[in-house]
Amino acid sequence: MTIERSPLPRPVAALPRQDPSTPGELPRIAVYADPHSPPNVVTVTDHPLTEESLPQLMETVAVRAHGLAREQGGRLPLVVFRELVGNLVHAAFTGAIITILDSGNTVRVTDRGPGIPDKDAALRPGFTSADASAKRFIRGVGSGFSVVKETLANLGGTLEIDDNLGTGTVITVHVPPEAIVPLARAPLPSYNLPERQLKTLLLTVELAPVGPTRVAQELGVSTSTAYRDLVSLEGAGLVASGESGHRSVTDEGLAYLNTVL
Repeated sequence: MTIERSPLPRPVAALPRQDPSTPGELPRIAVYADPHSPPNVVTVTDHPLTEESLPQLMETVAVRAHGLAREQGGRLPLVVFRELVGNLVHAAFTGAIITILDSGNTVRVTDRGPGIPDKDAALRPGFTSADASAKRFIRGVGSGFSVVKETLANLGGTLEIDDNLGTGTVITVHVPPEAIVPLARAPLPSYNLPERQLKTLLLTVELAPVGPTRVAQELGVSTSTAYRDLVSLEGAGLVASGESGHRSVTDEGLAYLNTVL
């Protein structure tokens, strides 16, 4: 009886242009939550670095890096991560590191592969260095960087390609953080409050929530007068009543006080 052995998975290092004596490494993701502290480093170990598992590994790395960047507040879309991770096929994932900076809005993808000699051409559609072996895992039609560049342009972002130290490539993508639009200031009444109502408004800040009986005691007026003043302030939007009927100052009321005091 003849016993046949199943073929062993082939390492990604078997891809052309990669020296088989230096096998690829599992990709790592470095997250700099604080620029003054060491990064949190995540090694993606969900799938082995073999040709059979490479598509699943690429998707896992892209989705995880995108998720980590989002957790930091980043705006880079998933398609950017997928294209940049796909480019690591050219380097057989040798020295693959994805660095997340600037609250997730700057991502740097580093490898120690053969590099990109003509960086300007790499940014134009149709220019590719993908061979037949690499095209089993990526489109290989020279569209990756152009897709990233167009996506970033719509977000006001940038794409840079540099040589790594010694050998390999460093790709940096950046988008500006989402602009924080301040809330419009509440419109103020076009009149000045009488002195007693101004004191009543101040009491709603100090004693909130407060009712007419307590206001009357503090100001030495009748309860009905204090009630009318609170109703007038509520009508102007400067105080609001709760479930108990007692009043508290509103944002508009605070804005008014900041203006007149």
